[in-house]
Parts: sequence; structure tokens; C-alpha cells
Amino acid sequence: MGMTDVLIVGAGPVGMAGAIELHRRGASVRIVDREGARTKLSKAVGINSQTLELLEPSGLTERLLAAGIRIARANLHFDGKPLVTLNLDRADHRFNFILALPQSATEGILEAALAERGVTVERETEMVAFSRHADSVTVSLRGPSGEGEAIAGRVLGADGPRSAIRQGLGIPFTGARYEETWSLADVTLDWPYGYREVNLFLHANGALLFTVPIAPDRIRAISQTDNALALLPSGSVVRETHWQSTFHVALRQAERYQDGRCFLAGDAAHVHSPAGGRGMNLGIWDACAFASRHAAGTLDGYTAERHAIGARILAITDRMFRVARLKPGIAQSARNLVMRHVVPIPAIQRRIAPQLLGIER
Repeated sequence: MGMTDVLIVGAGPVGMAGAIELHRRGASVRIVDREGARTKLSKAVGINSQTLELLEPSGLTERLLAAGIRIARANLHFDGKPLVTLNLDRADHRFNFILALPQSATEGILEAALAERGVTVERETEMVAFSRHADSVTVSLRGPSGEGEAIAGRVLGADGPRSAIRQGLGIPFTGARYEETWSLADVTLDWPYGYREVNLFLHANGALLFTVPIAPDRIRAISQTDNALALLPSGSVVRETHWQSTFHVALRQAERYQDGRCFLAGDAAHVHSPAGGRGMNLGIWDACAFASRHAAGTLDGYTAERHAIGARILAITDRMFRVARLKPGIAQSARNLVMRHVVPIPAIQRRIAPQLLGIER
């Protein structure tokens, strides 16, 4: 039985992006997932500028751009009245927009690119145990044909918030859950705002609704209340509901992202609020950084790099969420005053836009 350079557990966007980048850099890779097929759900829908930049050398960016919707404006409203418009294209970057694309489509593009490289996602294959050695990791797998073992130089856990890799390593996942029950809905509707911009509807009582186009005739609505559709603005008529769900959101981070030859990326390492659309993008950044460090022989520095970046992004998303859900009082009034009179200034927008696009310098 030969040894694979890297075994990736989890074939979502993070795991597949990592597999593509590792293969591009000359590593042998296997990728397994316990599900029988990639997701059919929209899930994560925003691809930011940095992700487009990171995936460009592999040829993925061109494919993603061809499939997605480029969004260059974000409109903020308060109690049904316009508050401010953010022009994302003021950012000095060639990808000065958010690319809206359902996760199901993103995964399809990634899996096709992997197949072209001769890498097949091994589905219905679960990691049931692993043991670490000085120069390798032995992984017990249970798949369609029964149980077997794989030997890898490194293991990358991209297996989500309940990561079996993280739990097997005994790495604490510290933080807390937000108290709200969140909801989302993917709908086709008639409404005043079209399908080319994102909208954030703030309310005096602290409720918020965020909408983003995910197809030429479909938007994603998400709220920190239990019924996102109840917050749609006046004049909205839902024609078809494609998917609805409620969920809870937590702010958690693994205390370290590596232990010996085992590493974590994506939701296995960090979870946070949807504010800013950074979740999948931060995970893909983890995976690309892992691939780069693997090729350079500098994996010892992976946690120091990624944990600090993850902590910063988690803090940003938490702050954005807390500002958006402010309830009546001085803080809410001050926020709205700044939004109306300061944020529209072109120089301010040029500073804000890169942050919203995930552009890192």
C-alpha cells in the first residue's frame, strides 16, 4: 500500500479547493467524503475577491466567473427607507465585486476540475479512526466496499463544524452560540430591487434581513429571526420558494489548527456569523495556505498564520453583526447618522469596499 502525500477528509468547497491546489503544486492527494453526492443546496453563495485571486492559477476563476453573478452594489435600508449605497467597484482591484454563485454550482465546478486532474472524490467513504506516526498517518476508512486503511504523509480535516479530525485530536473548539434562531429562504419574487444587487434591511427593533441574488430569477434571504420572508419589504410578492431552513449560529475557533501531521481548515477550524460572507472564503484561504506551505515545507507555521487571521475575521464578522442588530438607542442613532452622512463620501467608500470584498493586502 503506497503512501499519499495528503489525505483530505471532507469534499466541500474547502476540501476540493485544497485538493486542487495541492495537486497543482505536485503533491499526490486523496479526498474522501462520507456523503454520497455533493450538495444540491445553495448554502454559501458569495465568492469574494481574494478567493477569485487565490484560485486563478488553477484556472478555476475563469469558470466561476462564467457561472456567477457579479455584484458591485450593496444597498442599506432602515425601516423601509434608503440609508446608503455602497459601491464595491470603488475598490482598486480587478475583482471589485462579489461573485454570487450557489454552493452547489461552486462544488460542481471544483469537482469537475479535480476529475480533469485525475482525482476522484471518494464518496460514501467515512474516516472512522486514525493513528499518527513519526512520518505518516494511518487512516481507517469505511466505504462502499467495506473497511480499509490509507497511509498519508499529512491529513487535512475539512470536515465541518463537527470535525471528526478535530475531535480525534482533542482540540478544543471554544466560543459560544448566538441566542437567535436564524432563517433563510431562496425565492423567486417580484419586488422593487431586481436581481443584480445585495440589500441589507435594518429595523429599529434590531431585526435584519440580508438578500443576495443567486440566479437570474432567484434571491437568498437571510435573517437572524425565525422567518426571513416576513421581513421582505413592502411590495414584495413571493412567486416560488425553492428552499427554506432555520439554524443557529455560533462563534467558535479551534485552539490550534494542527497537531503533528494532522491539520484543520474551514469550518473544522472556525465558525461565525454569516455577516460579510466570509465563511467559505476564509476556509478556501486556509486550504490554499496549507497547499502553499506543504509545497514550501513550512507547515510548522500553519497555526501561527491561520489562527491569527481566523481570529481577526471572526472578530470582524461578530462586530458587523452586532452593529447591524443594534436596538433603539444612542448607538443605533449614531450608526444611522454615520451611514447617511459619512459612508457616502467617495474616499470612505474606497476604504470600506476592500474590506467588504475580502481583499487582503
